[in-house]
Amino acid sequence: MSTTPQLDYLDLHYRSDLGIVTARWTRPMSSSELRNGYQTLLRYAATCSDCRYWLIDSRRRVEVDARDVHWLTNVFYPTLRTHMHGVVFLAFLVAPYQLHDVQDDSLPSLPHNHGDNCSLNQFINEGEAVHWLMAQGAHPVTQRVA
Repeated sequence: MSTTPQLDYLDLHYRSDLGIVTARWTRPMSSSELRNGYQTLLRYAATCSDCRYWLIDSRRRVEVDARDVHWLTNVFYPTLRTHMHGVVFLAFLVAPYQLHDVQDDSLPSLPHNHGDNCSLNQFINEGEAVHWLMAQGAHPVTQRVA
């Protein structure tokens, strides 16, 4: 696995004990930072044994821009299956007030499958988010002792 990319607005960590890549937005960011951050996350996850289970902590993001949602759903998500060699599972961790900000008639209800590219869900509790990812197939890396 390569070294963890260093961005001041995104902290990436591979939880090898759970088989999950954790991405934490550390501050509000511009659209270009958000897009760069997701591309960095994709490249990083590919170095972690093609880890397809992502916990994305969005609690420090202040607002969601409709253009960024459009980019995610029409540009980024459709590339995931090809780059990650299978369906990617994204558990978004959000603050309670953010639940109301992103609920919009134009957005699908969650959990949501974005074609055969990815499956999305959101949570306000990190334990529940990890549990959902584990139920999708993420699992700890275990070693057998002979």
